[in-house]
Amino acid sequence: MAGAVSKNAHRAGTKTLLSRWGGAIKMRSVFENGKLRHEAYCEKTGNTARKPKDLM
Repeated sequence: MAGAVSKNAHRAGTKTLLSRWGGAIKMRSVFENGKLRHEAYCEKTGNTARKPKDLM
């Protein structure tokens, strides 16, 4: 199997997700009220959502 790629190698060349406003979707971790939560945000507009799918 010459074309086999490990699971970790898939992560390196991921495609950028685009929001419906045309900006790239990035993930970030926010620590507030003693809890760590992850949120997706659009780089162009600054809109945030719980999941990247909500911005598409």
